[in-house]
Amino acid sequence: MKKYVRLTLCCAAAVMLASGCGKKSDTVEETTTAASETQAEITDKGEVTNLGQYKGVEVTKQDTTVTEADLDQRIASILKANPEVTEITDRPAQKGDTVNIDYVGMKDGEAFDGGTAEGYDLELGSGVFIDGFEDGLIGANTGEERSLNLTFPEDYANADLAGQAVVFDVTVNKIEEKKNAVLDDAFVQRVSDFSTVDEFKADTMETLQKEKEQSAAQQVEDDAFAAAMDNSEYSLNEAAVEQQYNNQVSYYENMFSSYGFTMESYAEMMGQTEDEFKATLHTAAENAIKQQLLIAAVAEKEGFTVDDADRESLAERYGTDVKTLQDTYGADMVDETAMIYKVVEFIGKNAVVK
Repeated sequence: MKKYVRLTLCCAAAVMLASGCGKKSDTVEETTTAASETQAEITDKGEVTNLGQYKGVEVTKQDTTVTEADLDQRIASILKANPEVTEITDRPAQKGDTVNIDYVGMKDGEAFDGGTAEGYDLELGSGVFIDGFEDGLIGANTGEERSLNLTFPEDYANADLAGQAVVFDVTVNKIEEKKNAVLDDAFVQRVSDFSTVDEFKADTMETLQKEKEQSAAQQVEDDAFAAAMDNSEYSLNEAAVEQQYNNQVSYYENMFSSYGFTMESYAEMMGQTEDEFKATLHTAAENAIKQQLLIAAVAEKEGFTVDDADRESLAERYGTDVKTLQDTYGADMVDETAMIYKVVEFIGKNAVVK
């Protein structure tokens, strides 16, 4: 299929990220951590005091049956993602239309940063822009220019614009109307390399089956690794746990700040207090350290080493080559990540699947 992107699964990504994989940098200061907060990674994470059963752990494989309801749901999502689009030339724009626009935003007569764009596609009524912008374009014709006198919200993320009166000069380049697509041969030919609905359905069913098989295999791997973690006992270096936790807190605080949130406001949206959210992060930090210790213990017990085949396999997963990975993340980090995959896969392959 040429325009319908298949879903793919990235195995063990959470485990890899928990290992602290980060991009190499020639500067001391990282993008998410102030230079004053940067410190050397604590290498002593603790130890596995009792390596429990990690081979032959019992796991249950999820059902991989693809039903007609599954197929109908996938087809419906494909139809929704690929509506019929028609250019409108005989009427003005209305709510639900997509208008292609050029615009310049000005405050006190001068253009402000981030307020200018050309060829921007905007669905009227989507609520993407500030109040009044989209409503101000309803009734506009192709080629029409409009000046919109608006005010940014008081709580707008950019403090320089919050509560400020501005003017947007907008030109409507094109108006398009979207209609619900219908599953017929014409639609199939528009979105795929197939000619008929039957061919399209058969391929979609095959795709769903592969996805379910991949998901089930991933679940077996994840559950087997989780069981192996639970079967073992650990003595954690609390300083390493706190470092992992603090890194996570810094990461989230910086990420939330870039979107105009605080950790407290985000926690509220998730139905938690800030303290509860931080407690979740602390537990995640402990589990991340346990994962690293378990992987190292199993690798030592089994006598695992990382070879070129492991590195090639890792590069293939990420659609690149070994040299690019090593140049980006460093040879040591590539080998550490390859070992994570090697151990996780080993535990999964040796699980007893019910």
